[in-house]
Amino acid sequence: MTSLGERIVAAVLDSGIAEREEIEGCSEREITRVESTCGVVLPSGYKSFLRHLGRSSGDFLRGYTCHYPKILAVQSKVERKFGEDGVDPTFGESEYVFAGSQDVTFYYFDTQNPYPDPPVHVFAEGYGDPEKHAESLSDWLLDHVEKQSNSSLDDFLEM
Repeated sequence: MTSLGERIVAAVLDSGIAEREEIEGCSEREITRVESTCGVVLPSGYKSFLRHLGRSSGDFLRGYTCHYPKILAVQSKVERKFGEDGVDPTFGESEYVFAGSQDVTFYYFDTQNPYPDPPVHVFAEGYGDPEKHAESLSDWLLDHVEKQSNSSLDDFLEM
């Protein structure tokens, strides 16, 4: 059976968003460091993403803070930033922020969810309460592959 990370790598390569040599995964030691630093046990689907694309994914997810080692600081950055602004994004101890965009939008999942491919929620500064954004991490990732590949094609056609 193909893992989540393998499916995302294949989709990224097929879309042309990245070349194989631009994609680098995390080691098991680095994944363990993410878990220990953030105080969570990560779901197997996300660990698979980290194993295959955790350090670098070429242009895929460009603009997001989601690669190792920068991802180690995202959770505390969210808590610090919103604490200073007097905003409570209501992240629980089991919620793990796996991607941030421009320090105002953060994507997370609950590590206590029993599924290996958990639903993704989003919190965006100034947009109210956190909400469910995707049915699963794989849906979120594949949606980004599609958006980025369509965006690149649209940009090319406009030239």
